[in-house]
Amino acid sequence: MSPPSTPSPRRPERHLWLGRLSLALLATCGAAGIALAASAAGCKSDDTTAGTGGAGGGSTTFGTYTPEGCGYAVTLPTGIEAALGDDVGTGAPAHVHVSYAGPTDSSFAVNWQTDQATTATTILYGTDEAAVTAATAATGSVLAQRGHTAVYTGLLGGPTRVHEAHVCGLAADTSYYYKVGGTGAWSPVYSVATGPIIGSTASYRIAVLGDSRDDPGVFASLEELLYAQGAELVMFTGDAVQMGVDQNLWSAFFEAPGANGSIASILAGVPLMVSNGNHEALAVNYLMQFAMPQASGNGSAGKEWYSFDYANAHFVVLNDTTATPGLLDEQAAFLAADLAAVDRQTTPWVFAMHHRGLYSCSNHGSDLDLRDKWQPIYDQYAVDAVFNGHDHNYERSLPIRGFDPGTTDGTVAATGANGAPVASSGTVYVVAGGAGAPLYGSGTCYHTQVSESVRNYVLLEIAGTTLSWRAYRLDGTLLDSFDYTK
Repeated sequence: MSPPSTPSPRRPERHLWLGRLSLALLATCGAAGIALAASAAGCKSDDTTAGTGGAGGGSTTFGTYTPEGCGYAVTLPTGIEAALGDDVGTGAPAHVHVSYAGPTDSSFAVNWQTDQATTATTILYGTDEAAVTAATAATGSVLAQRGHTAVYTGLLGGPTRVHEAHVCGLAADTSYYYKVGGTGAWSPVYSVATGPIIGSTASYRIAVLGDSRDDPGVFASLEELLYAQGAELVMFTGDAVQMGVDQNLWSAFFEAPGANGSIASILAGVPLMVSNGNHEALAVNYLMQFAMPQASGNGSAGKEWYSFDYANAHFVVLNDTTATPGLLDEQAAFLAADLAAVDRQTTPWVFAMHHRGLYSCSNHGSDLDLRDKWQPIYDQYAVDAVFNGHDHNYERSLPIRGFDPGTTDGTVAATGANGAPVASSGTVYVVAGGAGAPLYGSGTCYHTQVSESVRNYVLLEIAGTTLSWRAYRLDGTLLDSFDYTK
């Protein structure tokens, strides 16, 4: 495909048909919690409006609870059948995957799926692999935690039973072995590591990719590559599937093999942090299949936007795909308050992620609404990089800081070798949207450093105040690179 002519930045359509469809179908998927009406092991009650208990979960009703040992609450969307898990059923756990909902250096969360009849929702975990493998309940060296289970129905794919468990109070930078399910059926034993202690200056690696959509096999193959290169955390820029309300597509996303076969152990072992894209459209399927930090006061059970720390980096994840008036401004206020609270002495690196690009020269082009509302905040707090998808290619901007007078054009800041910033001179805007969706052409604008129509992922290695940036193609060849020390 030949590169298109350079598009003009524009205020793009926001796929309102899909947003309105999602809002109509999922009007009850809000932030309001439903209370835990019965006492249960491992959870604390919350005095909010009661909802409906889950199939197989008895009369227990709940929507907000605090997992045992965790310093944060978990809130489920309303309008679903939900309950605390038990030990009922023989359905084998599938689609096991990990993420963070609390402190990355002392906790992790696991999601999985079973048949509808299975409500067993337990995680057994410890640092001794043999002990976890042999255990059927908590023992001296194996701990147990009960999670919650829920049934939801998207537009397509029928009712789906999912499970979620949270584990807290762990040691930093430590490998834990775990399995999920119950006495009727356990998953294989997987391994996941907690993150480095917050503020650590030791070296770590983070990968970024997005837009798997039509071909999840490409995503799986890229996951194999980034796993082989030691990625400890994966950031996903949105559009995992073609239509977020179709559960069959989510199953394909989790089950697709890579070039070397199943990636089940990678999904179960490397935390995946996601942002909403226009194809997820905040469908209940998306909200219920990923545990995330839940920012108070925001919609969709607190999962539309959030932030977290990992080692000496801070990440803020936003939802730029909305038809709700004022929501971009609401997030701008959250973004400013969140970034103002970051101590750049202990957390020198700050990254943002959302689906649409502020600077893109491909099919969709630059989103001027987002540029107008969010770039001044990125500028004020010297955000290091903003990761996007939406355009299905790879593009990295020169460092940008401020606007050319009287225009919406970002000003290119001081630039070092290979387009790197100089002494935090500007923010780098990156489109990493080549994980399976049909590729778009790559254009070149005044702000472009590198652009290529190719399957890709980004790998960051950070050690103290030094960042090594590498982008790779699906064939493993190097696409882009620069090194930068603050």
